[in-house]
Amino acid sequence: MKRIAFYFQTVVSSRKFKRAFLFFGCAVLFVFLFLFLFRNSILTHFTQNITKQLSKKYNVQFIVKNSEFIGLKTAEFREIYIVDSTKNDTLFSTQKIIAEISLLNLLRTHLRFSSVQIEKLNMNLIDKKEYNNFSFFFKNTKDVQKNKKPKQTINYADASEKLLKLIFDVIPHEFNANQIAFSLITDSVDYTFKSDNIRIYNGQFFSTFTTSENDSISSWKTLGSIDFASNTGEIKLIRENSSSFFPLYSKYKLKVAVDTLTLSLNSMKKDGDRLMLSGKANLNNFFVNHWRISPKNVTVLNSSMEFNFTIGDSYFQVDSSTVAKLNKITVIPYVKVQLSPYKEMILNVVIPKVSSNNFFESLPHGLFENLEGIETLGEIDYKLMFSMNTNFPDSVQFSSTLSPHHFKIKKYGRTNFSKINDEFLYTAFDGDRAIRTFPVGSSNPSYTPLDQISNFLQQSIQNSEDGNFYGHKGFNERRFRESIAENYKKKRFARGASTISMQLVKNLFLRKNKTIARKVEEALLVWLIEQNRLISKKRMFEVYLNIIEFGHNVYGIGEASQFYFNKTPIQLNLEESIFLSMIVPRPKWYMYHFDETGNLKENTQSYFNLIGGLLVKHKAITEEQFGSLTNKIELSGKAKEFLIKKDTTINAEKLMIEDEKE
Repeated sequence: MKRIAFYFQTVVSSRKFKRAFLFFGCAVLFVFLFLFLFRNSILTHFTQNITKQLSKKYNVQFIVKNSEFIGLKTAEFREIYIVDSTKNDTLFSTQKIIAEISLLNLLRTHLRFSSVQIEKLNMNLIDKKEYNNFSFFFKNTKDVQKNKKPKQTINYADASEKLLKLIFDVIPHEFNANQIAFSLITDSVDYTFKSDNIRIYNGQFFSTFTTSENDSISSWKTLGSIDFASNTGEIKLIRENSSSFFPLYSKYKLKVAVDTLTLSLNSMKKDGDRLMLSGKANLNNFFVNHWRISPKNVTVLNSSMEFNFTIGDSYFQVDSSTVAKLNKITVIPYVKVQLSPYKEMILNVVIPKVSSNNFFESLPHGLFENLEGIETLGEIDYKLMFSMNTNFPDSVQFSSTLSPHHFKIKKYGRTNFSKINDEFLYTAFDGDRAIRTFPVGSSNPSYTPLDQISNFLQQSIQNSEDGNFYGHKGFNERRFRESIAENYKKKRFARGASTISMQLVKNLFLRKNKTIARKVEEALLVWLIEQNRLISKKRMFEVYLNIIEFGHNVYGIGEASQFYFNKTPIQLNLEESIFLSMIVPRPKWYMYHFDETGNLKENTQSYFNLIGGLLVKHKAITEEQFGSLTNKIELSGKAKEFLIKKDTTINAEKLMIEDEKE
């Protein structure tokens, strides 16, 4: 009986299972049949719903004239337009889009395509003073801000991971676009991007396109690969001809080009609150031209980087495992930017020991013209350390060390720096304009040897311009730190950190055009001169005092002492010496230090007290001399004729910025 009962129950259970399975199968079949039969209705409903929402939100016309399935999963959209309702201006149009889409995703209003084909797509943006045809995208910004919620802290690691995954998520596995054109028209520049074909197939992509900036047309090619499973990929940009540049010149006066640019993302890993990215970048024959960088074209034949980049919850970091190559130089950087709860910047750069000849040969061509062709022996290494918490800028840390190892100059390049040891011709410039040329040596009647210059004048200029001139090797890191802190606090270039060595090199070998290249070249030249003792400190200071500007067309202490006081340099007294040191940073504006009676203004007394105190500290004057120090001087030379004899209101702050001391 038990066996019969067990058999009966098994049969009943089996029948129930079969019925349930059959019912489920019929339901699934019905769903698929429903989706297949009504797929066009679903697609039309979805399309209409989306276009209505977008049209209402942005007050424009989003138009899709026809949408239908041409297979089980392939949808075709024809004649799509975005039209500005107020101007009846067509912003976007495309003839046809064919996309493979999941019906299940469509029901969930989740648009994700595995295959996309586009024909004749045009986008025309206008951004002129009197008219902008895409500002409607931002029309709700102010309304949102009125009722905005308290600002939330951004987790940069999470946000970056979502963004990168979204990018890989929306890229179709198969993509083919023909006759694509984008344009941006502004008041001064017309930009266009055109491509006959952009293709992605089997993880590989390829395109050729042109960019234009007004009448300048550039041709490019891109190719690469995408691994959708691991969210990694590589892209390569290739310049098709030597006249192709990135469209940056009309707006920024910047010419940039590269023969080949390769960028790859090799891995993306999330570990807690850290997103770690690694990859490679390579530039072949990079070219840049901008007046703020260098007056000449700057080229780098080969540069590359194997990077490891970390994004934290509140910081971005280039890890020290990153290795960069600049021609024959290896550079190991470490950069960290902390954004909250405080702002901090950390920068460390190491160049491991390298042949000094390889070092100078690897410098970008056109950046340092005085060093081109130099030949050296030995090795060099470099270390830079910088950090600053913006809440406490005075705590800034800075050190920069270029260390030689059995280093020796074998052959000078375009410039022989040791020429300063003998008499030479010096040309004074005002920017790029040559003012005058004169000999620096005994053949010049105004030239004054150091032992014939008042000690008051020597000490005043040393303490105002470079108090540790005889103690350093061209650089004063303490002044660099103080300069960085003060400039950050005042949000402008308010204080320089140039030493007398740097000012001398700038005047003798470099133009006064303020470029990044000039500042770096200035530092390298100072290092070469000071490190190799090409010129003695005494000779450097003597030349410096005989070439620096003391007023309009007044160069050197010999001319200055005559122009202001009708004296020789050895006859200058304490007050006269301090006055001359005061005008060195802005010599052309000396007359504005005087009032309508021809006396120095009262506010100059603080400068006299400052320099006088430093002279006492260095035992250049006595306490008694300091006690009797005033700002009373009498101009007896030709300078007196140029004094402004009436009250003249000038913006001293503006003058300081325009003619700032570097």
